[in-house]
Amino acid sequence: MKTRMKPLGAGVFVVVMAVASLAIIFSAQTGAAQTGSGKLDWTLHLNETRGPIRTADASAPSGKTAVSEILGGPTNGSDNAYLIYTKMPSGAHGPALFTLPVDDFYVVVSGKLNVQIGTDKFVAGPLTGVVIPANTPHEVWNADAEPESHLEVITSANPSKDLSRNLMSMLKPAQPRKIENAAKLIREVKIPAVADLKPGLNRVSYTNRAMGSPITIALDSTSPGSGGPKPHVHKFEQVYFMITGETTVMYGLDNPKAKKNDIVILPTGVVHTNNNMSSAIERHITLLLPEPASQPFDIEFEEKGPATFSGTPATAPKQ
Repeated sequence: MKTRMKPLGAGVFVVVMAVASLAIIFSAQTGAAQTGSGKLDWTLHLNETRGPIRTADASAPSGKTAVSEILGGPTNGSDNAYLIYTKMPSGAHGPALFTLPVDDFYVVVSGKLNVQIGTDKFVAGPLTGVVIPANTPHEVWNADAEPESHLEVITSANPSKDLSRNLMSMLKPAQPRKIENAAKLIREVKIPAVADLKPGLNRVSYTNRAMGSPITIALDSTSPGSGGPKPHVHKFEQVYFMITGETTVMYGLDNPKAKKNDIVILPTGVVHTNNNMSSAIERHITLLLPEPASQPFDIEFEEKGPATFSGTPATAPKQ
């Protein structure tokens, strides 16, 4: 007995094409892209939390795949940089050797980060910074037995001009080439001991204009009862990424608390400051995006009184 096969109808063809389209969209959202002669894979997720504070997902990733979370960027809260938190299990690898048309910065949060810059390879430990100038071949991975995590900042002096809303389109496959003085791009800073902390921020810098970059990346440390300057505003975007402890952030009329693995995005013109109102020291990475070419950076703001709202209250419609 022969079985007769019925031809597939147009409706089935439409369903198959729709499934294929969804697969392509998913691939784009997770950061897999075919560019040039090589494939650059990057598992990217977008943090869509609203408001000034969002928390990085610090849970342990499964398997050997590095997972990156865009905490802020041109489509989710930062006009001036891609702010990316990456978790790397042992054996995980970032995108293969690539270049960006803008500067790329790393600060190791925990573990050890392997970095190749041109033809040279380095190991960056906790709270070490890495400064990658634009168009420099580089890649990162974790060859250590322990997991690693880091904050990555991708930006330039002219972010509105230089940053694409499609991050993967900015990555270009690269070949290794010698980079002069590559070791100077690894920035180790002296972390102030608890006993050495003075009132204020106790800032140590990885890079800034004086060090050849339009971006400030620094580590601030505060004792209980101490913190930043008086309430003020900036003509630039500022970001905090919490390393340890807790700080209370004045953000306009609100006073949220920022804790470990929180990022605080302070847009241009927002009244703010930060104070350590806890019983322990706190440390956070500070970014100035970009650092102004001249002082003053802070424009002091004076609050004359409690916030009030004028006008006639709305009345309910007559029934």
